Amino acid sequence: MARIKHIALSTDDPVKTAEFYQNVFGLKELRREPAETGAHGVWLSDGYIYFAILKYGGDDTPNLGEGPSTVKGIHHIGFYVDDLEGTSTSLEAASCTECPGSSKVNRKFKGPDGVMIDVRARGWDEQIKARMQLYQLTPVSSPPA
Repeated sequence: MARIKHIALSTDDPVKTAEFYQNVFGLKELRREPAETGAHGVWLSDGYIYFAILKYGGDDTPNLGEGPSTVKGIHHIGFYVDDLEGTSTSLEAASCTECPGSSKVNRKFKGPDGVMIDVRARGWDEQIKARMQLYQLTPVSSPPA
């Protein structure tokens, strides 16, 4: 089963939006691009999920056509998968088209409603661990009857 590990939001002002999530929810900043300003994007985490806040209309937020990605908001969702090639084949079979910026280790596809689906086998956890503690989600056991 795939796990949601990464969500990207597009906005006019990545720094201002990141400050909101940091102040309200206590998210930690992992990095900025460029490092001095964050004008192209700010990456945050709660220790579980990798959360990218990207400049609307920038290189990392191409207009994928009709649908939610043509406006500000959720731009793409990242999934960790066990079998990158198998998942990519399944996405292609489901009529998803590969997007610019896709690579052998980080495949990107235009999914339903124009939302990008970003799949990889590893990567976001390593970036979280470089800046803060990485937490692991574990299933909650059923309470005794």
